[in-house]
Amino acid sequence: MSFSAAIRMAAIGAVALGLSACATNSPENAALGINDPYENSVNRSIHSFNKGFDRYALRPVSQGYDAVTPGLFRLLISNALNHLEAPRDFANHILTAEFESAGRTLLRFAVNTTVGAGGLLDPATDFELEKEDADFGKTLAVWGAGEGVYYEIPFLGPSTVRHTAGRVVDLALAPTSYLGEPLIAGGVAAVAAVEARDDNLGAIDSVLYDSPDSYIAVRSFYLDARRAFVTNGESQNLDDLEDF
Repeated sequence: MSFSAAIRMAAIGAVALGLSACATNSPENAALGINDPYENSVNRSIHSFNKGFDRYALRPVSQGYDAVTPGLFRLLISNALNHLEAPRDFANHILTAEFESAGRTLLRFAVNTTVGAGGLLDPATDFELEKEDADFGKTLAVWGAGEGVYYEIPFLGPSTVRHTAGRVVDLALAPTSYLGEPLIAGGVAAVAAVEARDDNLGAIDSVLYDSPDSYIAVRSFYLDARRAFVTNGESQNLDDLEDF
C-alpha cells in the first residue's frame, strides 16, 4: 500500500474509532433527511480543522500553483489525473451493469493512452467519448446499501459511511497504489488535491468563507451533489469538497 493510501486509511480508521460512541440524530436534521448524529460531538471540530487546513495550506498552495504554472502544463496534468481514474470508472460501470458506459470508458482509455500520449492529451473527448464518472460508493448505492451517517474526515472533507467504504475500494483500483514508490503515489495525491482546489476556487471559497455557517453549507452542498451522482444526476461539484 502506498504512503498516501496509508494516510487515508489511518484517517478513516481514526474517524471510525472516534464515531464509535452512541449518538442521536437531531429532530431538525432528521426533518431535512440528514443523518448527522455526530454534528456537535465530532463533526464541527473536524470541520474547523479542515477549514483551517484549507485557509492556511491548501488554498495558498493552489493559488501559488495557479500563478506559476503555465496553462498548458496544468491542462496536461488535469488530463493525466482524469486518465488515472479510468480503471475505477470502468470497474464500477461493470459492477453496476452499465456495459455501454464501460465500453465507452475502455475505448476512451485506449484512445487517450495511444493517440493521447499516455493520457496527457484528451483526443477521446473530441471523438465524443466523454469521461463518465463512477465510483464504488455509487455501486454500493445501486446494490441497495444505505447512505449511513454523515461525517467529516480530517484532510479529506465530508463523507458518509457508504462513500467512505467506496473510497477504500476505489483506492485499491487506483494505478498509483501499485507503483511501489510511496513518494510518487503521495505526490500524485497531493497534486490532485491542489489541482481540484484550484479548479474550483470560487465554488469552494463561496461555501467555506461566504456562508453564515460553513459547516451547514458544506454538508448541504456535499449531500445534494452526492445524492444526485448516485442516482445518475448531475455530478458536477462532487469532488470540489473532498480534499479540504
